[in-house]
Amino acid sequence: MENRSVNPLHLTSITILSPSNSPLYVHSFTGSQDELRHYHLSHAAVDVIEERIVMTSTPIKPAESYLGLLFCMEDMAFYGFQTTTKIRMVLSIALVDAMVKDADIVAIFRAIHNLLLTITSNPFLSLSSSSSFKAKPASSSSSTSTEKHDRNHQIINTHIPESKMFNLGPDDIKSNWLKESKTFNEGVKRIGEMLNGHL
Repeated sequence: MENRSVNPLHLTSITILSPSNSPLYVHSFTGSQDELRHYHLSHAAVDVIEERIVMTSTPIKPAESYLGLLFCMEDMAFYGFQTTTKIRMVLSIALVDAMVKDADIVAIFRAIHNLLLTITSNPFLSLSSSSSFKAKPASSSSSTSTEKHDRNHQIINTHIPESKMFNLGPDDIKSNWLKESKTFNEGVKRIGEMLNGHL
């Protein structure tokens, strides 16, 4: 009895869009030179996503998270997913002769969604990764020494109004949170490498 090798899913890109369809994150598994092309192709899926949501949702039954195969273009298949907070994800895979199971695509979306939740739930998210938090010193008697000290020590985080402190929603997610997150980027790359058969 011979062992058959399973054809891995060849991911080409993942795009994450905000509820207002602005790009939050684009990652090309075929190289950074293809990111812009993948973004434009993924953004073409927005109309299909909107149409699918309108067709499948009713006032008493919201649209399902997994939106299925959206369309095929340029030898790639595009799949859609919407979280309960209306963040949209578009995944593209290379068209192959093997059958693609919806359960496999959903598992990829869930893994990326878990990474997204981990990053956006981080209480230290807005801290700069390149430098540590430095508070301003208390006022001293000498104004020149205070000025020198202020130039060396500044608060990195901007002030958040108390009304917005615990009232951030999906529209408040910043694209640089995801782009600058080592954990998120490495997690997405690991998913792609695992499915493309590099691990």
